[in-house]
Amino acid sequence: MSADAVQNAPGAVDSRHLLVVGTGPGLGASVARRFAREGYRLTLVARSPATLAALADALRAASTDVTIVAADAGDPDRLSAALAPLFAGPGAPGVVIYSAALAASDELLSVTPQQLAAAYAVNVIGAVVTAQLAVPAMRAAGGGTLLFTGGGFADALPESLTTLSLGKLTLRGVATMLARQVRDDNIHSGSLTIRGQIAAGTPFAPDRIADAYWAIHNEDRDGWREEYRFDGAVATTDA
Repeated sequence: MSADAVQNAPGAVDSRHLLVVGTGPGLGASVARRFAREGYRLTLVARSPATLAALADALRAASTDVTIVAADAGDPDRLSAALAPLFAGPGAPGVVIYSAALAASDELLSVTPQQLAAAYAVNVIGAVVTAQLAVPAMRAAGGGTLLFTGGGFADALPESLTTLSLGKLTLRGVATMLARQVRDDNIHSGSLTIRGQIAAGTPFAPDRIADAYWAIHNEDRDGWREEYRFDGAVATTDA
């Protein structure tokens, strides 16, 4: 189904409305700018909206419709309360990218249960909450895109980044399970595993990864994958 068909199908989804959960000044901002260049309306979720003020001002100056929503991805109740209105009526986001993550230096034998729970809430539970709100609206409209930002820590499992590594490993499982569950609903779901450190001026520059997200979103259904991998050059499906 084409993007225009999804937009006009019965239901509440706007196929040219992007929601980014966990919008930071790096990757999230680059994804926002990439989709804005294509004429998309944006809803950007951040724990501290003040950090996105300059980005929002620049996008609005370029005639982009931008809304910033304050929500902590690590607080499931508040996240749900913030996102639910977006999917309750006409114009709900037809493209959702979950990029929230809690990165901390910690080690398996010394990390506390509280630290594990706090990281899991951001890295995994927030993603599930987002999917539970987005999928019904996308199903009603006949399609959509729901992608998750993964990381190479899920492969390497560095001992000094326990909670982040476990979170990315579990997030990959969430994305894979979801992709299998919603494919027949014409919902393109999956994860993008970033196999390097995100940094401007490198092969892992945020703008390059944003281009990969744009390409994945626009794939024909026959090419959909449960997991994509960004190796610094292109997004691939190779494990």
